[in-house]
Amino acid sequence: MQKMFFSLSALLLTAVLVAGCTSDKTEESDAQKNEPSNTPTEQQQQPASEDKAVEESQETPASKEANTDNTDTDTSAKTEQEVNYVQKGKDKTEKATESKSVDQGYKMQQLPGFTLSPEEPGKDMLVSNENSEVFMRIETVDASQTSYADAKTSIQDHMNAVGETVALSSEELAAFKDAKNVEGYVVDFDTEKVVGVVFEKDGLITKLTIHDNDELDLTNAMLKMASTISKK
Repeated sequence: MQKMFFSLSALLLTAVLVAGCTSDKTEESDAQKNEPSNTPTEQQQQPASEDKAVEESQETPASKEANTDNTDTDTSAKTEQEVNYVQKGKDKTEKATESKSVDQGYKMQQLPGFTLSPEEPGKDMLVSNENSEVFMRIETVDASQTSYADAKTSIQDHMNAVGETVALSSEELAAFKDAKNVEGYVVDFDTEKVVGVVFEKDGLITKLTIHDNDELDLTNAMLKMASTISKK
C-alpha cells in the first residue's frame, strides 16, 4: 500500500513538471511571434533611402556652383560701373573696372585705355595707353595727417609755377559733387594744358595734376575717374 502511494506521488510530480515545461515553451513561442522582425517591405525601403542620399549628394555640387556664380555676379557688379564723360565735344559711356593703388591707400574706377602704376612713394601715374604724355598724377593723404588748406596751397603753388592759372568752374568740377571740398585750376598752352585739382572726400585729401592735349582731350575722362577715388 505504501509503495502504491509513492508511485502515485511520483506520477503527480512528473505530470506537474511536464505541464510546466509545456507552458514555458508556449510562452517562448508567443514571445517570438510578438517580436518585431525585418519585413521585406522595410528591407526594400532601406535601399531607397540610400538612393535618396546619393541623389542629394549629387545635387550638392550643382548648388555650390550656382552659389559661386551668384557670388561672382555680385562681385562683378560691385567692381564695375559705367562712367560717362565728354571727349572732343561728344558724350561717351564706358565700363570702368575697380583698380587699387599699390602703395597708397585708395581705390578707383579705371576706364579701359589707361594704366595705373606707382611713380614714386606717395604718387601714382594714370597714363593713357595711346600717348604717354597724357596722364594724371595722383597723390592721396589721410585727412588726419594733413589739412585741406595746406593741400590747396600746395596745388596753387605748383600751378602758379607752371604758368598763368584760371580757376575751373563748378560745371567743370561737377564730377566732384560728393566731395566735402574741391578746387581746380588750369593753365592753357597752344595745344596742351595742365590741370590741377585738390579735393577732400571719404577721409582722404587728394591732389591731381593732369597733362592733356587737344588731340586726345581726356581731361574730363580723367576727372570722372578721379571722382571715384575712395579708401581701400
